[in-house]
Amino acid sequence: MVSNVTPHDTSDLTRAVARHCACEHGPMGVRVTTCSPHRMLSHDKRAVNGLLFMRSLADRLRQEEFTPS
Repeated sequence: MVSNVTPHDTSDLTRAVARHCACEHGPMGVRVTTCSPHRMLSHDKRAVNGLLFMRSLADRLRQEEFTPS
């Protein structure tokens, strides 16, 4: 489980899902079909945790690689 999720991480993930959303809505605004990104958020906690973990790991690796020692 990812323990250090920040509001910034949550906001970034929400924006990424919104950019790739392909949900279909009916005439009354009710969602008719759910797109893959939204399905992942609601049904695949392991995938979401993996994405957030890799994001934090990538940031740390970038800092280690490009920060002079």
